[in-house]
Amino acid sequence: MMRQLHALQHALPLLFSITSTVLGKEDKYYNAGLNYRPENITGLDYYYYPWKGSYYNGTVAFTISSISFREDYNYDDEKLCSRLSNDYTYTFSYPGLLGITPTEGGDERPQNTNPLNVILSTSYSNFTKYFSDYNENGSMQIRDEFWIFESIDFSGVGGSPFRVLGTSDFGETNLLGFRMNMSSCTNSVSWWDAQWASEDWDDDEIDVENATLTLTFDSHSANFMLQGYIYAQVLNKDEEEETLPIDAKIKVEFLGNHDDARSDILNEGVPVSWTSTVGFGNNSANIDYETGGAGPVYGMLPGGLVWGLVGFVVGVGFL
Repeated sequence: MMRQLHALQHALPLLFSITSTVLGKEDKYYNAGLNYRPENITGLDYYYYPWKGSYYNGTVAFTISSISFREDYNYDDEKLCSRLSNDYTYTFSYPGLLGITPTEGGDERPQNTNPLNVILSTSYSNFTKYFSDYNENGSMQIRDEFWIFESIDFSGVGGSPFRVLGTSDFGETNLLGFRMNMSSCTNSVSWWDAQWASEDWDDDEIDVENATLTLTFDSHSANFMLQGYIYAQVLNKDEEEETLPIDAKIKVEFLGNHDDARSDILNEGVPVSWTSTVGFGNNSANIDYETGGAGPVYGMLPGGLVWGLVGFVVGVGFL
């Protein structure tokens, strides 16, 4: 039924200028007890914006530094290359989208006891390549993502702007790895496979520390910084003997602007909370306001009459 409504929405914009609030508020899949938004919001990419909360657009910058070779892999005591050393720094970046939303036990996101969920996504195409109806092609959009961060354990949330501190426990939280195109001992450009390291992995005793998160946000901007260590090795089998695996420091930074069109209203005070607006036509800054802001119309037209109009137009369409 909902897919039929999506098709009707695109084919009959005049009808939906009258009934869009009905369909947004009365979406049969919408459950006010959970944090998910209605799924029939015009123009909303539901894959990236399914939850009530705040969203920010910006750039995610990765900085790799303080590189050291894993000596335990140097079985022949060969001289290490000079291309990679402690003064070598590699940086790269991708478009980023940060979502900060409530946490709830009934959610499908990773289990945690945090008061907030923080999800930072990166995209090859600036989140446009697989923009589509989530229910039709949502599984394709993950192919456009370079790296995703999901919540680690928070040690505190407070202040205004809101401030979040967190620390990863590798035994409980597995930060996703990534592949990067960095120099090697053999080539100026090589593909590497990088995984986040933890204190438990510090075989070389180089003072590896678990990843730490610092995040500040308000209704205007967000500043995200994740710092830790990675373990990385080249993917080309021909290079493995000449380029040993490495340990290195990593810093992931995101500075983003608040996405008024796709964010709910962030309330003041602790605990952090939001007033639902996206999908309800009650915030002129939201993406659905012009098509979904027909609240007074719904008040004037009985629900049965509205759905009768929908049935009438659909019936005419099949004549």
